[in-house]
Amino acid sequence: MMTGILLLVAGLALIIKGGDLFVSAAVRLAEMLRMPRVVIGGTLVSLATTSPEMVVSIMAGLKGESGLAVGNAVGSCICNIALILGVTAALKQVDVHPRALRTPLIGMFFFGIVLLLMTFDLVLQRWQGALLLTGGAAYFSWDFWKHWRDKKPEHVTEAKAIVHEVAPTRWTWFQTKPGTALQFLFGAAIVIFGSKLLVDSAVGIAHQLGVPSIIVGLTVLAVGTSLPKLVTAISSSRKNVSDLSVGNVIGANIANLTLIVGTASAIREVTMDRLTQRFNFPAMLVTMVLMLWMMKTDKRLSQREGAILLVFYSVYLITLAGIMMWQRRQGG
Repeated sequence: MMTGILLLVAGLALIIKGGDLFVSAAVRLAEMLRMPRVVIGGTLVSLATTSPEMVVSIMAGLKGESGLAVGNAVGSCICNIALILGVTAALKQVDVHPRALRTPLIGMFFFGIVLLLMTFDLVLQRWQGALLLTGGAAYFSWDFWKHWRDKKPEHVTEAKAIVHEVAPTRWTWFQTKPGTALQFLFGAAIVIFGSKLLVDSAVGIAHQLGVPSIIVGLTVLAVGTSLPKLVTAISSSRKNVSDLSVGNVIGANIANLTLIVGTASAIREVTMDRLTQRFNFPAMLVTMVLMLWMMKTDKRLSQREGAILLVFYSVYLITLAGIMMWQRRQGG
């Protein structure tokens, strides 16, 4: 058990560091390809910061643990809002413009409800995974085109701030094309290796404790793979481009619900328990509604509301743990 925990911690550490290197290099590569910074800030950063979840999902699917991948994706959605935005807002008020985020918000709710409806029979079939993948690819392609078409000088200035915060490097050579490419590949390799350690150790711990792997995905993996987004959110908030930090979280949630879940279930059919369908999926939708309500009331996430989100996440974890303990006693 202790060995499994140490490997799990090592896997998380590798994913966090590898994800940081990968995201920074991806953003710099996009700049070198002369992509508008607004596209980088609005679309690419969301996709890049979900790279740990994507690799974990692929690894888990290939290992026959698709439930771990789905739990990681759904848990990350809850974590992104309640923990990531909660911490960010608690540190500093986050100003938002709901009208500018209307389309991503609609997309996030839509895909969340679709996933809930798809899993009423506790099975996510491979064709459904392919459908989610197609929907996610279509959304991000459209979002990419829309940002490119509608770019404005003020948007470029805002996105520039997050780019320089997300993609810093102490070494001049890494700012060159060869250096950035090497950092991109090295970061990706670290994420892949860390993800393998993480999945193997998480599966082993889940089996030893008699806990469904999807629960491990909802908690430990969800928090660990979401940490790169915390850095991005705090950085953009400090640079007074908080719309981009919120947009990054919403975009990452859409990627989780479509690309991540879709990849896992397309590789292998996912079977889940009633707890996941009746508690965790609704909890995810409630978290989304809570965020929307806070944003609509005064067009900001205040420090008090950030604290409320953190309390909500704590209550969620405690309730989940309580339900699991009750189920184990019933089973015993």
